[in-house]
Amino acid sequence: MVPFLWLSQLVHSIFRFFMPPRRPDEMRVFSKVKDITNTSSLLSSLKENHHFLDHGLGNILVTEVEYCKCPFSQDSPGEHEFLLVTLKESGRARRMAYLVVDRLNDDTKKYRGDDELRADLAKHQSEEMNGIEETDSNSSSSSSTSESSTTHASAWHTSSRTHRSIAKVKLAIKGDPPDALDRLIILPNKRDIAAQFDVLMTMDLTQSQKVTLERFTHLLRTTSRNTPQYHLIFAQCYWYAYTIWRVLEMATQPRVYPHSLAKRQCSHRLTGYGNRLVLGKGKSVNAARSPETVKAQWESEKVTEDEEWAELKRALHAPELAAEERRREAEEGRLQAEDAHRKTEDALRESQARERELQRKLEVFERPNRSANAV
Repeated sequence: MVPFLWLSQLVHSIFRFFMPPRRPDEMRVFSKVKDITNTSSLLSSLKENHHFLDHGLGNILVTEVEYCKCPFSQDSPGEHEFLLVTLKESGRARRMAYLVVDRLNDDTKKYRGDDELRADLAKHQSEEMNGIEETDSNSSSSSSTSESSTTHASAWHTSSRTHRSIAKVKLAIKGDPPDALDRLIILPNKRDIAAQFDVLMTMDLTQSQKVTLERFTHLLRTTSRNTPQYHLIFAQCYWYAYTIWRVLEMATQPRVYPHSLAKRQCSHRLTGYGNRLVLGKGKSVNAARSPETVKAQWESEKVTEDEEWAELKRALHAPELAAEERRREAEEGRLQAEDAHRKTEDALRESQARERELQRKLEVFERPNRSANAV
């Protein structure tokens, strides 16, 4: 799985280095985001992006999700699975962008060949069939094994020391933050994906309940936090892609179009495509990290998330609102002063009119008296 990630990163980085700056038709909300990032970094960037808070919040929608799988090859022996997400602005310029949504491969176990991997998979299948996947019967092993069991048994619920050892150490791939759980590759078009892959299924969300960029990114973060440690059998790229896909399917009721290779989802050539043993879904996933659990966690966080975004938007416009309030108060003061001045002038004119009327009456009264005195 790693060669796919490195190849995509390398080709895309070279492409971006030699090409001109971002085109006008690229989404401005990604202008301050690295082309290769992760969910936490993207969320942090969006929360500080004034253009996104002002124009993008609630207006950049996930319109399509493609479930992708790399065919078996020397570059992709693990038949890597990932999601290719189409984003589109609902208004304004209606620009588009694409996200490669990917689980980081920090597996420390290296198999010497297909036989060793096949044996590990067969062992897991045997455990699953015997109903002991969620037990831990090796607590009395050696000290190092016991330590591993204590640390990871609650997370993986498996009796396999081999499986638990896979998740012991989390390796950071160069370019990723030390604590990154996932990877997002931002692309202006689909042609920028360097590796060969097949689209197993396509999810159309244009006619379903809308999913915004910020809401989708929160789903990615919730999924990553649910099971932060990579595990070859239980929590790898298959589990990550399938869980996100299934949560969207349950939450939005979209139109899903399976393609000819859809049966290869969450399966490997060593286990047989579409056979009983799958990786990252079904009985290979316990209730604590099932799509239903992740969906419930995601939905429970919605109110808090919405309040945070609303507060960020209010804070963004707080200076403008304060200035507008000052302008409004100044205008009200000016109008009040003008009204007071007008009333004063009206009162003065009324007083002057009364004075003239009294003067006229006085003159009328005094005129007969002057005539009588003259006689």
